Amino acid sequence: MQTWAKRGIQSAFVTGGLLMLGTGIASAQENVNPDAAPPAVDAGVSVPVLVDQNNLGTPVRNLNVPKIDRTISTDRVTSAVPTRTAAPVAHPLIRQAGERLQGTALQGLVRGNTVQAHVDVPIHICGNAIAVLGDAAAAGDCVQESHRDGSITTDGTGQALAGNIVAVNHVLPVQLTGNAIAAGGNAATDTTASQVATTGGDLATSGDKGAISGNVVAEQGATPVQLTGNGVGAAGIADAKSTADTFASSNGDIDTSGDNGSISGNAVPIPLAPLFEVNGNAVAGAANATTDSVQTGAAYAGGATRTSGDPATLCGNIAEPALAGPITVDDNAAAAGGNATAISETSNESTAGGQKNTNGTGSTGSGNVAGAPISLPVAAGGNGASLVGNALTDHENEATSVAGGETYTLGDKSVLSGNIVDAPPATAVDACGNGATVVGQATGTCENDVTSVTNGYQGTVGNDSVGSGNLVQAPVAAPAEVYGLAGAAGGQATGSADETKEVRSSGQPNTQDDNGTVSSNVVTAPTAVAPQVFGDTAGLVGNTTSETSNDTSVIAGDDPKAYGKKSSVSGNIVQVPTSTPAQVFGDGATLVGNNTTDSENATDMQAGGDALTTGEKGSVAGNVVSAPVATGTQVLGWSVGGAGNVDSEATNDLDSVAGGDVTSNGDNGSVSGNLIGAQPAVLPAVPGNTVSAAGITNSDVVSDTNVVSGGDSTSQAEDASVSGNLIHVPANAVAGVYADAVAAAGNATTTTDKVSHTEAGGEMLTEGSGPLTAREMTVPVEAAAKVARVPVEVVGQATTLGTSDDTQLTGEDEGTLRAAKLKGIELPKGVDSLMKANEVPAFHGIDQLPVSSIDQLPVNSLPSVDGITALAGQLPTPALPGVAQERSNLPVNGGTAGITPNVQGLPLAEVLATAQSLLPTGAAAERSLPSLPVTAPALPLLPALPALPTERSLPALPLDGPASISGLNLNPTQGLGDKAAERSLPQLPVSAPAMALIDPANVFERVTGSL
Repeated sequence: MQTWAKRGIQSAFVTGGLLMLGTGIASAQENVNPDAAPPAVDAGVSVPVLVDQNNLGTPVRNLNVPKIDRTISTDRVTSAVPTRTAAPVAHPLIRQAGERLQGTALQGLVRGNTVQAHVDVPIHICGNAIAVLGDAAAAGDCVQESHRDGSITTDGTGQALAGNIVAVNHVLPVQLTGNAIAAGGNAATDTTASQVATTGGDLATSGDKGAISGNVVAEQGATPVQLTGNGVGAAGIADAKSTADTFASSNGDIDTSGDNGSISGNAVPIPLAPLFEVNGNAVAGAANATTDSVQTGAAYAGGATRTSGDPATLCGNIAEPALAGPITVDDNAAAAGGNATAISETSNESTAGGQKNTNGTGSTGSGNVAGAPISLPVAAGGNGASLVGNALTDHENEATSVAGGETYTLGDKSVLSGNIVDAPPATAVDACGNGATVVGQATGTCENDVTSVTNGYQGTVGNDSVGSGNLVQAPVAAPAEVYGLAGAAGGQATGSADETKEVRSSGQPNTQDDNGTVSSNVVTAPTAVAPQVFGDTAGLVGNTTSETSNDTSVIAGDDPKAYGKKSSVSGNIVQVPTSTPAQVFGDGATLVGNNTTDSENATDMQAGGDALTTGEKGSVAGNVVSAPVATGTQVLGWSVGGAGNVDSEATNDLDSVAGGDVTSNGDNGSVSGNLIGAQPAVLPAVPGNTVSAAGITNSDVVSDTNVVSGGDSTSQAEDASVSGNLIHVPANAVAGVYADAVAAAGNATTTTDKVSHTEAGGEMLTEGSGPLTAREMTVPVEAAAKVARVPVEVVGQATTLGTSDDTQLTGEDEGTLRAAKLKGIELPKGVDSLMKANEVPAFHGIDQLPVSSIDQLPVNSLPSVDGITALAGQLPTPALPGVAQERSNLPVNGGTAGITPNVQGLPLAEVLATAQSLLPTGAAAERSLPSLPVTAPALPLLPALPALPTERSLPALPLDGPASISGLNLNPTQGLGDKAAERSLPQLPVSAPAMALIDPANVFERVTGSL
């Protein structure tokens, strides 16, 4: 480095330090007491620079760049490269000013308040080769380490404006190693490099019994920058072999307290731990560039935060924004009129923040926690692109990113305390294993394994409190990716990717409260979404190939729990979980060329979970409003070709689940334990379609999708008022355009095996007693439409093969594609009493009615003989449809005295005797009366009765199926299981001849419930 440049940098830092702090550069010979109290203000910037083992090639000569090992700093210089520095050191002028205050009336002015700001920027430049119209070669073994201790301990107990800490401990190491750059020459390097930069430490203070004391604001940053193992050739040859490791940390726990204080013990940690990398890339312009690199990185920032506000006012609160995630551009190859090859392995880990503990017991506005951690790993790796050239990559990437941590707080016997607000997005953005070319060849290959997590379990309580222990969270899990794509125009392109990914946002929200007011409520809106485009190909006068495998898990939130016993407006849950995959994969399109794609997809998505709460002995407590939304949006296995050959093959396994079972209890409550839900499940299925225009296209798809929104709902409310009610609107919609083939002067073939399961809502069960209590009402909505296996031929051949097995479950009913069947109006099954003036018939609780009342129902007795006799001549028998001759004769010839048949327990001997008396005598008359469609309830079979006659001895009795009038089901017990006594009643004998001709089909949607 030139002397003027070094002096200029030093002057800039010195000037900045003087302007900011009024201090000069400290001397290395100053005497420092490491046990001294922390200074009131301590700030500085340190830039350790290590330049070593670099080589420069020129037309004149080859030059080994001189070594530089210096530190440019505005604070104390301990050595050429600071290692294991002792305690933080104040600037001389500040320290001298503090010493002069000792023993004076102003010595208590500072009161332990501390402002500390340290930024360290180690720069490591080693093992690089640069050739400019000459040759250069470097072989480096490079190591740089730096450390600064940022620990602070102070105290503001029993004081005002005391013991507060403002701290910045940030390291930003820069590593430039193992790069080869060739311009009109040859550059080669083989380098191993390591860089370690650490700072930070624990921060401890207290504001107990204080006012505006013991508060902490701390930025803890570890943000390494890595540019290693790159090869760049311009009219030359660049060859880089590199192994590089970077490590940065700014760790430290925060401990404080504001017990018995006012505006004390609050903490704002700001941990930042992203990594920035550009490694192992090969770029060639009219040249050759080759890289073979291994790089690893780690960044750790922050730690656990512990405080308290018990009892206190506006104390012990925590707010933590955090950022984690490696951001990398690694192992890409780009060639323009040349050849570029990049082979590398990358492994990174990033952690920001940690567990949070606080307490707001007996306080006002204390012990609250707000979190906003972000996990954002971003990677562009293993991509190949060429323009009249060749580009090849082979990339392996492993990344772990964690932001935030578990949260615990208390809000017992408090006001507006112990609440949690959380917005923790977790995502992963990747462009990996893609190949694109224009008049060239490009291959992108990638193995990608990524974990991205934010926060975890969140627990609080609000017993005997007002406005405390509430929890609001909005977790978002959203990987966004483009990988395994291939695109070619006048060339050949290949994309290949093997993807394993876990993205998880937040954890279980759990709160509890007894005897609370507006406490321990949970509001959660977890969102799981996966916009992923992979394994797709497109060609224009070119050949494209893709092979991908995807295994993705996306989880947002968890099972919400809330308890509100003996409370008011407490323990309620509002959840809106959403699971919406948006995937496009395994599709191919080519205009003049050959195209092959093969994709495998396994995706599991979960938003929210089972909800559990209770509102026993509470008012407006333990209620749940649940509105889960689950979809299964995918476009897969399409093949579209014009004057080309396209083969698309896709295998799909998708689970998209939102919400779950809901359980509550409203015993002895008022407006408690009610469950209100709307559960839409939507599946737009479009797999395996093919279109050919003067070409040959094939699509082969196996798809299995499971889309579930909500689950069973259970509640109870004994001795309650307006409690334990269930109101649900399950909606289930399936639309499909799949396995269709269109051929215009070509051949189009599709083979699609599709299985789908969509479920909205589930079983509903409630029981209890009290006014407007334990009622059920459900309004299911269901629709299905599809255009499947349709061949369209225009001077071509279209072939459609395959199977489909589609199941829709909506609410409490089960079946396959129920929406295709007309449904009538069915009577409620949960009304508490028999029909009143404003009610419809039902039989809930019939087993508890007096015997005399039951005898009045026409379900256990037969009409009398006199009654049947009175019907003679009144039955509209001439209008009845004819019956086959062999079954139309009553066996009156020869008498009926010896026949005592029993049909489902019906004593027909008595009926036949009456009927015989109505018939004319003689052989000719015995055939003049058509058979009567006698219908009776199924009575218990008596073992003593004789067996049935032959099947031809009596007319067929219409005993099957529910009786109905215009779709009105008069047998509400038809098909009900033995879950309760009310559901075991016999069928009502209402299938009279006058009703037999009425078609039960109608155009009404089905509505069931109890009002």
